[in-house]
Amino acid sequence: MKRGVFLFGLLGLACGDPTPHTTISSVPPPPLVSGQPLTSAAVEDELSTKPLEILKFRFTSGIKNRDPVDKLDRAKPGERVYAHFAVRNRTGRKRQITVVFAIDGKEKTKVDLTIDESWEWRTWAYNTVSATEKGTLTLTVTDDEGHPLLDESLPIR
Repeated sequence: MKRGVFLFGLLGLACGDPTPHTTISSVPPPPLVSGQPLTSAAVEDELSTKPLEILKFRFTSGIKNRDPVDKLDRAKPGERVYAHFAVRNRTGRKRQITVVFAIDGKEKTKVDLTIDESWEWRTWAYNTVSATEKGTLTLTVTDDEGHPLLDESLPIR
């Protein structure tokens, strides 16, 4: 019996496994912020200052299965125009973006969209161009802290 225990112990050492009496600590030290250990309050502050990121954007004529069906290079009078977004939110909390559609500088539609915490949150808003409108459809997106995230435009023809 002693011989079996001895062989088992050697086998464990040969495989790099610690014996039951050995304790190995591989926990890295906490990260430092300005030379100080990172506390939960510091982690929360760090997350809250991370911005939202627009990963993908597309003007489209429709949405299917949360994805754009095509890519518009112009809007037609009377057409519904969707703005489709993929947004990264790693701030540790729900956030909001404000989407503003305007035609030739005159605000037409304003939509607030909630962005849950995610690596890629897909969402969209739309505006219908009236049959008599011409010019340029512009889109402006800001986050809930007032930071500009996107400015795009689409000719109406």
